[in-house]
Amino acid sequence: MNRFSRRDVLRLGGVSAAGILLAACGKQAGVEESKNVKSIGVMPETEGLANVEVTDIVLLRTAASLEYNAIDTYDAALGLGVFAGAFAAAGDIAKRLRDDHAGHANAINGLITELGGTPFTCGNPRLNEIYIAPALALITDADNENPALDVVVLAHALENLAAQTYQGVVTLLSDRDLRRAAMGIGQDEARHAAVLAQALNPGIAGVLPSVDADTGKPNVAAVPSAFGPLTPISVTVGPVNADGTRNSLILETPSLNSLAYDDVACT
Repeated sequence: MNRFSRRDVLRLGGVSAAGILLAACGKQAGVEESKNVKSIGVMPETEGLANVEVTDIVLLRTAASLEYNAIDTYDAALGLGVFAGAFAAAGDIAKRLRDDHAGHANAINGLITELGGTPFTCGNPRLNEIYIAPALALITDADNENPALDVVVLAHALENLAAQTYQGVVTLLSDRDLRRAAMGIGQDEARHAAVLAQALNPGIAGVLPSVDADTGKPNVAAVPSAFGPLTPISVTVGPVNADGTRNSLILETPSLNSLAYDDVACT
């Protein structure tokens, strides 16, 4: 049985279609040759995307890019000067979390260097284009009545996105030490998200380990499902539209078209 690749099928289909078209447009007895069609060309074959490999280095470079996305976002938020009054404390939190992300980025890039890779020292360009830049544009819109709140909402979403990304990366890294490092940083991102959630909704009680009253020993506890969801994160920010709604963005963890491959460089 003959086997054809997709390209072969398309090539054969193109030839067949061209043959039919040529036959239809060819000179027939008693019919004047059309002057509208001068010639029939052959479409050139398109070049496919280069093959890329998702390695430990690529995964770590992608994680580093998200750290810089967070750093840039916190810097942008602090530059707006909106952290005043009721949100004065949020400014201090933003500085602390930004510094944490800088430490994470340095740690990850150190691992990349040890593996022989090139460190990634800027935000993920794809995520910045489709998520962060549009969100900041909405937040800084002149008609937005509460930019300080929206900044915290965006930061909370980015921290959750970072935690989800590390959760996904841990399952893909091939080296045990790299997985341990990723878990440690992902844990910090989850803590960041919890702090910002508390800022958005003050008074939420924390979940603490319980102790057996008779033995004085901690009760055994288990998480009934995978740690944290890996679902899209919805962010609603910006001014109120004419119909009474506000714009929402859907954030998702990096996919194959937004990984920091070896040939992706900071510009």
